[in-house]
Formats: sequence, C-alpha cells, structure tokens
Amino acid sequence: MRCSPIILATWLFSYCLPLAGAEAAPKVSKPNVVIILADDLGWGSLACYGAKGLHTPHCDRLAKEGRRFTNAYAPGSVCSPTRYALMSGRYIWRTFMKDGFGIHSNAPLLIEANRMTLASLLKSQGYRTAAIGKWHIGLGMASEADWNKPLNPGPLQVGFDYFFGIAAHLFNPPRAYIENDMLVDRVPGQLVTVEGKEHKTLGIDPLPRDDEAMGKLTGKAVAWLEANHEKPFFLYFAPNAIHGPITPSKNFHGSPYGTYGDFIEELDWSVGRILETLDKYKLADNTLLIFTSDNGGVFNPLSKNESTTAFHAGLAINGILKGGKASVYEGGFREPYIVRWPGKVPAGTVSDHIVCLSDTLATLASMLKVPLPAGNAEDSFDVSSSWFGDARAKPGRDSVVLQAAAAAEYAVRQGPWKLIEHENRPAVPTINKNREKRTAAQRGHGHKQDELFNLADDPSETKSVAAEHPEIVAQLRKLLHESRETHDFTRPMNPGAAKP
Repeated sequence: MRCSPIILATWLFSYCLPLAGAEAAPKVSKPNVVIILADDLGWGSLACYGAKGLHTPHCDRLAKEGRRFTNAYAPGSVCSPTRYALMSGRYIWRTFMKDGFGIHSNAPLLIEANRMTLASLLKSQGYRTAAIGKWHIGLGMASEADWNKPLNPGPLQVGFDYFFGIAAHLFNPPRAYIENDMLVDRVPGQLVTVEGKEHKTLGIDPLPRDDEAMGKLTGKAVAWLEANHEKPFFLYFAPNAIHGPITPSKNFHGSPYGTYGDFIEELDWSVGRILETLDKYKLADNTLLIFTSDNGGVFNPLSKNESTTAFHAGLAINGILKGGKASVYEGGFREPYIVRWPGKVPAGTVSDHIVCLSDTLATLASMLKVPLPAGNAEDSFDVSSSWFGDARAKPGRDSVVLQAAAAAEYAVRQGPWKLIEHENRPAVPTINKNREKRTAAQRGHGHKQDELFNLADDPSETKSVAAEHPEIVAQLRKLLHESRETHDFTRPMNPGAAKP
C-alpha cells in the first residue's frame, strides 16, 4: 500500500519524520520467540500506558526493557479476525468467512492447511512450538465439532508441536480443556455432550472453574518452557484475561477498580511468571518477546458490567481513545504493544510507528532470512525497522485496513489520517446473520457520511474533517477499495521496510 504524495507530505509535516535510513534486523540466528496475546485488554489498561492506580509491574518492566508502541493495531475489533491475522499474516475478510465474527467454539478450522503460519515458519527452522490458552480460530473440518473425536485439523496441523487450552471462551461449549487434539478429564465410558440452553457439558469431570483458568493456563505455559528451554522455542501464550467472565482468582483482590482491575493484575502476574521462567534459565537475552492484545477493551458506559464499574471508578480502559471492543473507532483496534529483546530492541523507548499484529509473520521471516511463499502473508509487512531501529528509522508500513464487528464496516489509517467508510459500503456476506442484524443499526453510531479524522490533532476522534479535506477522503477511499479488490495477489510492495 503506497503512500500518496499529499498524504505523505501531510504526515511528514505532522510528525517531522527524518529521512535517515532504517536499521536491519539483528543478526542472531535463532532467538527464542514468545508472543503473549491478552484478551480484551484496552489501550489504557496498563500503568505503562497511563492507567492510574493499577499494579502492573511486569508489563511495566517490559516497557522499561523494550519498546512500547503507541500506534499498534489489531486488524479486527473482535478476537477471531485478529488471531487469524496474527497467525497467518492475512486479513480475515480475504477468507471464506468474510468477517470471522461468527466463529464459535465448534466451528471448523479457519486457517487453510497449506498456508504458512507463525508456527510452521518457526518449526521449519528447528523451533519447538506450543500454543497455550485461547484458540478461537476453529477446530476440525465439520460445521459442528464432535467433542468425542480428535479435534483436527487444529493447532497441531498448522505448525504447533503442542496445544493446551480452550476452544473459544470459557463460557462456550464444551466447558473443557483441550490437550493437543482431545478433551481432557473425560469420564471413562461416557460420551461428552452439550445439552440445554445453558450448554451444560456432560462427560467431563471435573469441569473447569473460571477463577482457576488463568492459573491453569499460566502453569502449563511455564511447564512447557521449562521442558523445552534447551532448544530454540516459540511459545504463543493466549491467556483468557481479561475477557468475561471477569473471574480473577481469590489471590487477586483490592484493586481500586474492583474485579476488573483485579483481573488485569492477575494478567500481569501471569506475564511475570513467564519472565521469571526466562530469567531462571538465563534466556531473556536471546528471547524476542511481544506482549499485546487481540482488540480493545469492553466499553459501554450505559451497560452494567465490571468494565463499566471500573470506568466509573476512574479507569480509562482505552485511554483517550474513542469506543472500544467491536467498534470502528480507535478504542476497538489500537492495542498495548511492547517488544522486548535485550540488546537488540532499544530499551525504554517509545515508537509512534504504525504496526499491525499481522506484521509478525513477515518480520520474523525477515529476521530468520526465510522467503515467504507467494500468496502467503499478503497483509504482513516487515516492520524490523520499527522493532529494532533507532529514532531515525523509517516505518515498515504506512497504512492499515481495519474491520469492525459489522461485516461491511471498514476503516483505513494512513499517516495521521483515518477514514471510516459509511457511504456505499460493500455488500460483504456474513456467516452470523444475528450479529449482522444487531450491529447494523449501531454502525458508525448512525453516521451516513464518511468520517475523516486527523489523529495527530484529534486522537479521540471528536470531529470529522471530511468536508475540509475531500482530496484525502478520495485518496483513502481509493486505497481501501484497492486493498479489498486484490484477493489473489502475491506479496504487496512494502514501503520503507528494513533490508536484512
């Protein structure tokens, strides 16, 4: 996605970007890789991102020892689109799902069998690989999973050596953990069934307890690291916090923001256990660690839930950003995003470069000098310069396409400009018709005309300036249309990418 002259000129003026070259990725053969993907963690929900009164020392430590990003994006404002894009380097709306928002716990695997993933890339380079936590990209091949049979294809078929976790959310059927491709704690001789409107799971004993899930998943991640620390490894750790149900363990209480704050602090504890394990085996200096979230925090000041209680107690869940999870505004997409690799990523630095979670695949491939096959990672950019470069480094990408919870609700950001498309939206089919009906009336809060924001001047998206800048609206619309029209293209041009 190339930058137009007008938009580029405005961006350079707004940000005063110097024209010096970027640094290449560090020349280290096989660093360990750890990706921690929190669930529903808002941009303003860590102390290092401005949260007052929260105790998040371990995430804050990552920021002190690494680089904190202020313009990092999830490509979707709900979880499955982001998880697919992180794993494959591709927007979910290029798939048969179109929107990805109808993926339930017993949906088939969304990732195509022949598509390169983070796990298959690293496994091909001799890494041991594990996914632990929330999966939510589908399991098996049938439209309805059979919980009594191996759940494949799944994580093991897209490059992971080991999986332990949950199919989707804790409240989704079946209420059971999965190890590799089978449910655990099955009652011998009894079929696993899910019955009634409450989706009661029979044939599993004991059923998982919500308030013990973070401890269980964290313990599995630590145990896997301890068992595999002697060879290069890739751990994809996707804890369930802070997605509802908001059920922190009894060991976490006393936050000024109630159980919502307690759950954030339990998430931080979990990060601390991973860091402690890396320190124990003296692995931190040779481990690239990324901490981020799958979408923005739940935010609706009119609802009655734990996040609303926390908000009224003073927690700016998504900071100064407008909206939250599922919305088309910044609070739905912009994420906490910290990259740490001691000695390689400049410590204690902050970057305003635009990066997207989908960029992980291309950047790791560049770092390992592995060519990406044509037709793979179509929406992944090499952002080595943003991860590793100094203040003079050019960004690895200049724009990002965003998709909100209504299938045909798109936005595009380029430089400081963000366009939200309301006029003549494409007719994008959705798998989940009920969700489409529920969200149709809420798209853009009733806006009928495109909205344009200059995020450098108006980060909270308070006033559209579309009428004042019709030429920028036209150019961003063109960029968005061209992105959606190229479904079968090979790797896009990557302006400003660092060269290995």
